[in-house]
Amino acid sequence: MKLLCAVGVAALPGAMQAHAQHTSLLPAVQKIAYGAGAVRLCDLAVSDNSDADPQAVASLRAMLIEHCGTRNQGKITVLFSHSQTGEDLPGVDDHGGQNGREWYSLSIDASSVRIRARTRAGEFYAVQTLQQLVEATSLPQVEIEDWPSLPYRGLMMDTSHGAVPKIAEVKRQLDLLARFKANQYFFYVEANLKLEGYPLLQQPSDWTKQDIAEIVAYARERHIDVVPCVELYGHLHDLFRQEKYSNEAALRHGGEANPAHEEVQKLLDDWLRQYAAIFPSPWIHLGFDEPFELERAGSKAAGGVAPDVLWLRHLQHMAKLASDLGKRPLFWADIDEGAYIFNKYPGLAAGLPKNAIAVPWLYDARPSYDNLLDLFAASHVPILVASGISDWDNIAPDFDSTFTNIDGFLAAGRKANVIGLLNTVWSDSAQALHREAEPAMAYGAIAAWQPQAVNRPRFFAEYANLRYPVPIASDIAKALAAIENSQSLLIQALGSETSFRMWDDPFHSQTLDRAKKNSKALRDARLAAEEAIEALVPADSQSASADDKSDVESLLLAARMIDYTGMKFLYAAEIAELFDGLNDHPSVDDMHYLKRETTARNHSRVGDLLDLSAELQQQYRAEWLKQYKPYRLQTAVVRWEAEELYWRHLQASLWTVVADFKQGDPRPTLAQVLAVR
Repeated sequence: MKLLCAVGVAALPGAMQAHAQHTSLLPAVQKIAYGAGAVRLCDLAVSDNSDADPQAVASLRAMLIEHCGTRNQGKITVLFSHSQTGEDLPGVDDHGGQNGREWYSLSIDASSVRIRARTRAGEFYAVQTLQQLVEATSLPQVEIEDWPSLPYRGLMMDTSHGAVPKIAEVKRQLDLLARFKANQYFFYVEANLKLEGYPLLQQPSDWTKQDIAEIVAYARERHIDVVPCVELYGHLHDLFRQEKYSNEAALRHGGEANPAHEEVQKLLDDWLRQYAAIFPSPWIHLGFDEPFELERAGSKAAGGVAPDVLWLRHLQHMAKLASDLGKRPLFWADIDEGAYIFNKYPGLAAGLPKNAIAVPWLYDARPSYDNLLDLFAASHVPILVASGISDWDNIAPDFDSTFTNIDGFLAAGRKANVIGLLNTVWSDSAQALHREAEPAMAYGAIAAWQPQAVNRPRFFAEYANLRYPVPIASDIAKALAAIENSQSLLIQALGSETSFRMWDDPFHSQTLDRAKKNSKALRDARLAAEEAIEALVPADSQSASADDKSDVESLLLAARMIDYTGMKFLYAAEIAELFDGLNDHPSVDDMHYLKRETTARNHSRVGDLLDLSAELQQQYRAEWLKQYKPYRLQTAVVRWEAEELYWRHLQASLWTVVADFKQGDPRPTLAQVLAVR
């Protein structure tokens, strides 16, 4: 077969035409050359080479059983080989490129399928690519050489702020990440991992050592390192709300440690030792983001030490302890967000521990991310950039902002020679259900592997084609694009943080005024959400597997919640207009018309909102319990209950006002009706 050609260089018309005839690969491979023929899938057999990567072999065999049945007697053996052992997971100081440990080649011709790799990890990634190459019942003849553009490609999952995922959900995320060639899973905990000696902190939902061991083993099989992402400075309210520890915070019952306090330093040292023992990863993320409270408390809380001096001193101490425990430390670097620590104190960069990795984080969608990393690059600090999946404070993932953030911040990172990307998933709203954000999880892994930017206009279609069977793939792609559009329109209409805006009082003067001014955007958001629903309903009925059906149900919930939110604020504006349209002294018939249009038992605006909020509460509860532990479920559900009570109160109040209304009475205002108890 001809010499490999880089995809980005294959500009000849014939080459481009041949490439266009085949399935798109995610992530795109570094070099690829297609031949003219194809190999029947059911002609393949898997080598019994016991030294090959077990998960790669198992995945390939499962694919052949799915397509060909258990009696497959292939005549072409898939051969595996790798040249190095003992480097199956990311190390302390990996590098990318053709000489990196994750390099592989894949050759398919009429008589053989050969996978060559530097390590078993490369064999595993070669099989992920091979599975994507399947076209109906065959594989194209092809030569591929591939390696990651960045050595570290991670996802951080917040398991503390909101719903606590089940182990099965974590494994599902690991499967997704492995499929798109991520190699790190940052496991974010604050005080919800059961450590020895802290019974006051324990909750039924806490992670145990056995839980972590099970997750670590599952991830290792898929060449993913589980990195502890902990908090050893701020975000420790679950500790300091206990009276026993309240004095060790910068502010009593606050959320930030005062490391000048001798007892808190002993406690954090103990935590770090326990974390290092529980997680075998060679890395440990120390936290250190958003140190607000010491600045609020003033230097008095730290014995006269300035906040920046104390922050750096504490980081140096914890980083040295981490190194002594055989771990490479990472830390959040607030730049242009959070506590703006490096904006306020740029001199910190020069004093950072030399072995520590800075993790600048920025989750906004911006036209430019230039110069944000200059401070760290100038100080020769190793950098792992952290992007954010914008679903922690939105009803559905804001894919538009998320993809802009990943693309832009990663591009800036490449210019600053970053060592990797950490794509973060937060649960701050205590409402987000992250299953529907899986396309964005995949997007981050893809963006960090391939050297070129992800093709955003084609991403949903290509992702769905690789992830779902043919009968439903196009419907899911259409639904994802519609959800992206509807979420963006809802932000335009109501403002950012739609998961909070959803619960706003719709008759508050400013909120009502905004709804009236943005009625078109609200209507368009509903139309887009309903477009998603129209695509997902048939996909739901055609889903052959429980996993596919579960995915569709999660997306359906997201679309329906957006549709409900748009309806709520459109209806509020219409109800207000009906009140404003009354004469100064309306007739009894006018009042009964108002009641019928707004609050009738059924087929009215409030009737709709009562029905739908009740139904969505049940769907939301079911989706939560499918993915997460019951802990904090009621905290989320109480919002739905309050929503139902709000509309029931309006209904009952207006009924009372109409029942008491007499001919000649002045018209009641909406505010007067809402005040009735």
